[in-house]
Amino acid sequence: MSKNLQIVQKISKVLGILAKIGFIMSLVGLVCCIVGLVLSLVGGLSQELAAKIVKEGDVTMKQVAGYCLGGLIICIVSVIVTKLHKDYFEMEQAAGTPFTQESAKAFRTLGIVNLVAPFICTIMVAIVNSVFKINVDYHIDGSFATGIVMILLSFVFAYGAELEEKAKS
Repeated sequence: MSKNLQIVQKISKVLGILAKIGFIMSLVGLVCCIVGLVLSLVGGLSQELAAKIVKEGDVTMKQVAGYCLGGLIICIVSVIVTKLHKDYFEMEQAAGTPFTQESAKAFRTLGIVNLVAPFICTIMVAIVNSVFKINVDYHIDGSFATGIVMILLSFVFAYGAELEEKAKS
């Protein structure tokens, strides 16, 4: 294994660990949002606690439910995205190289998800904000550029896979 590939594998391993951490944290957030949503709907939250949770003084339980629903949407999208990243890095580590056709296809899928997921999430959160008359804050923050770069890199990975296949034959 070349020195450069060793470096790529070490970086991939670290990113895989970070993806697992992100996945677990997203699941925790999802569970917390579900608990908050249920408690706000069945009256299990006091008005004082609800105001502290959403950091606003005068808030209705309906608005708290809206905040929890908005957070739930964000967490669901985050769970999906981080799971795909986690699965990609596990697959890449098992293969020992990003230069396989499977890896290239999975990385391209990740790029597309990184492009599309934030926009879907933003639209859904905007609907929640409008219905509940609240302001769940959600930012796209560079995911578009990341998605484009990932799609481009996926073609580099596919080309690398083709070169490796030719070298073996």
